[in-house]
Amino acid sequence: MTRLNKPARAAAGPVVERLDAAALRGGEPFTILYGPGAGDIFVDTAYQVCRLEEALWRLLRAEGYERIVFSSTDHPVYFRDTASRDLSRPGGRPSPARTGGGAGRPVMRTPGMRGPMGTLRVTGGPALAPREESAPLPAPVSAPGVSDPFAVMTLKGYLSRREHRTAVVFAHAEGTLRHYRAERELAGAMDSWTDEHGNGNLWLMVFRRPDLNEVARFVESCHAYPALEALIRQQAGRPGRPGTARIDYPPAAEVERLVHAVRLRTGLPVADWRELDGVVKAMGSHPRTASAWKAWLEHLGDTPGAALGAAAVRASVPGATAGDPRGPWERLEAMPGLDVVRERFEQLRAEVETVRALHAGGRAGHFEPPSLHLVFTGNPGTGKTTVARLVGEIYRDLGLLERGHVVEAKMSDLVASFVGRTSELTEATIDSALDGVLFIDEAYGLSDQRDGFGDEAIQALLARMENDRARLVVIVAGYPDKMREFLEANPGLRSRFAEDNILRFPDYPPPVLHSIALGRLRERGALPAPETETRLLRIVSEMHRTRDEFFGNARDMRTLADAVFARWSHRVRGRVDEPVAPDDLPERYRDYLERPAPDPARLLAELDAYVGLRPVREVLTGLANRQRLRQAHGTGELTPPHLLFTGPPGTGKTSVARLVGTLFRDLGLLRKGHVVQASRATLVGAYLGETARLVRAAVQEALDGVLFIDEAYSLVSDVRHGGYGKEAIDTLVLEMEQWRGRLSVIVAGYPHEMDTFLASNAGLASRFTEHVPFPHYGLDDLLEILRRMAADQGYTLDPEVPRHAGEWLRVVRRADPAGFGNARTVRKLLELMEARLADRFARGGAEAEAEAFTRFLPGDVPPPPY
Repeated sequence: MTRLNKPARAAAGPVVERLDAAALRGGEPFTILYGPGAGDIFVDTAYQVCRLEEALWRLLRAEGYERIVFSSTDHPVYFRDTASRDLSRPGGRPSPARTGGGAGRPVMRTPGMRGPMGTLRVTGGPALAPREESAPLPAPVSAPGVSDPFAVMTLKGYLSRREHRTAVVFAHAEGTLRHYRAERELAGAMDSWTDEHGNGNLWLMVFRRPDLNEVARFVESCHAYPALEALIRQQAGRPGRPGTARIDYPPAAEVERLVHAVRLRTGLPVADWRELDGVVKAMGSHPRTASAWKAWLEHLGDTPGAALGAAAVRASVPGATAGDPRGPWERLEAMPGLDVVRERFEQLRAEVETVRALHAGGRAGHFEPPSLHLVFTGNPGTGKTTVARLVGEIYRDLGLLERGHVVEAKMSDLVASFVGRTSELTEATIDSALDGVLFIDEAYGLSDQRDGFGDEAIQALLARMENDRARLVVIVAGYPDKMREFLEANPGLRSRFAEDNILRFPDYPPPVLHSIALGRLRERGALPAPETETRLLRIVSEMHRTRDEFFGNARDMRTLADAVFARWSHRVRGRVDEPVAPDDLPERYRDYLERPAPDPARLLAELDAYVGLRPVREVLTGLANRQRLRQAHGTGELTPPHLLFTGPPGTGKTSVARLVGTLFRDLGLLRKGHVVQASRATLVGAYLGETARLVRAAVQEALDGVLFIDEAYSLVSDVRHGGYGKEAIDTLVLEMEQWRGRLSVIVAGYPHEMDTFLASNAGLASRFTEHVPFPHYGLDDLLEILRRMAADQGYTLDPEVPRHAGEWLRVVRRADPAGFGNARTVRKLLELMEARLADRFARGGAEAEAEAFTRFLPGDVPPPPY
């Protein structure tokens, strides 16, 4: 990729870096130039400002072309130098290098044409020898009275002859191809030239289109030039695209020459000569034509008091770094927490500097640079995009990239919504990044495309990463796990990104996050009071402690600071000298602050609505008291415990699990306190590897809350038969440890079966330290539950009903003790009683009053089923 060992080509005069002479040597029937710079002005190494035709003329002359002929709609045949014109006249003296004879008798310029004297042509005087010229004429010299059909024959004749090395140039190819009044003849000439090329002559066309596929689409729309269209489409898909070249925006070296050319001509002042290099580099990395820069510089020079400097460029170029006097290495050094990233770039710099020294001493041959494509993994807001922009500057300063600009591509820049368009879209985006960096954030979106178009983009990207490795650096970024899956989705991706170039961007620690939030407030002119700074640190620390994979780091800090600023500005209005007070902290962030110790009696009041849960209340009261004690002593908060609920069905385990989430939230043990219910059906997959993913997904959903697994013993029911329940338990144990402090897991089931569950993994017993028993309800408790359930539905009980209902419950429990459902069985009894009440109501006829049937009578209690 580096040009360290590339020998310089001897040039006949000033050159323009954007015009690649290698395209002229492709050996193809047509040389195609295109790109955003095709209609631009150019500043050569002699500081001459010229237009495209002049620049092309110099390039072609330097490549040894003796006769350079231009053609356009207005001027079918014209020249930019007298030597080319003279060589095109009848009897024009041939170059000694191509033929040994002198000028012969004047003949028709186009083979096959005949006049009154056959092929002889009457001339007005002797032919003049061509003169050596070092610069094109300021204005084109046209061949007078040439019609389009005759022009085609003339140009074809020039190309077919070998006595003078000839280049035919369509500098405005779109207009020439679209409006030529001899389409059929021109198409025929192209067909013939496609078959006959190879004699050292050249047919060059310049299209003002951004990419080669756009050129192909334009030629196709002409419906006249199939040979040209076929060649362009073929070249678009070939490695290196021989015979084609993209004319890009001006690099920094050309921009610098433009600056001095305008400065010397207009007297444009420079604000600070020490920062001019950085200013020029910032200009050169921005996608703007030399014409636009020239107009801007001239306008700046005409503005009283204005000068070229960082401030002026910063105002003109969005996101320009010209205002920062530090170089890219200094800015990278100032970014916290990126030691691994800095170390990798230091290694690269050392390698490049070593290679330079070896080449200077003649001790090294061909230099193949290390892989430069990068993978950035990390959460949002960790500096990935900022570092990607710095990479462009770093690689440019190391001589690995020409411009070092960064193109930040979205999925819509790479993937189309219909077949056949994606590769063209990707190619165009890559073209815009040539000589710089293509940065694709959340790149796994390419492999997640269900319609398959993402894979089409990946294939195009892989090809260009290899074919344009000297001009293109690709950086892909995203969440660590998803980027790992992305690289594994295609074998070619892993081979393009070296293992050493997969760089992890860690989350910022709380002190750094705190400084970012404070810096944002101060940047906006708001000064926090000391107490506000202290509370902000608590908020930031808790946000960091409870962060998930989507935590936004610096991005979230800016959001926090902006929310504080909005609340502060609403309070102070115009009194901007007032500091930011603690009351200016938004409500949604106050959940992160330490809460005052709540009264356990108030927290557990909701348990009073449940019957027969005294053992549960005792355990939870003990937890609440321990938390209050720690807060009083300032010894830190308890870690939310994992709980084991044991008891038969219908004893309130699920309802209490929901209360535990609220209790732990109010105690400050969990930030959200929501409850996620899971079971074997939602945790155990059907094939190897699926179970672990399901368990991790359930844990992620429950973070900062409670994961409740009822009948947890069912997870081990298939262990002896090689099922995946053991994988679920093993994964659960690992997740409980990883998310300690942010998750409470509650497992529930029958006492004996739960003992089996705990014995299935050595890590379970030590993690479920709090056992909460849910005993069978006594008869009085069951009857109280019946009364409350009936009341909830608007019914009352006759005084004799509890006696009959109690007998029914005793018989059912005695007949099937293990299957007795406690509150669930009570609910079943209530449904049976309501059915008998409904029958009684129906027998009452039309005169029956609904109010008379809101009271259960002894006869509404069914007889025991056994």
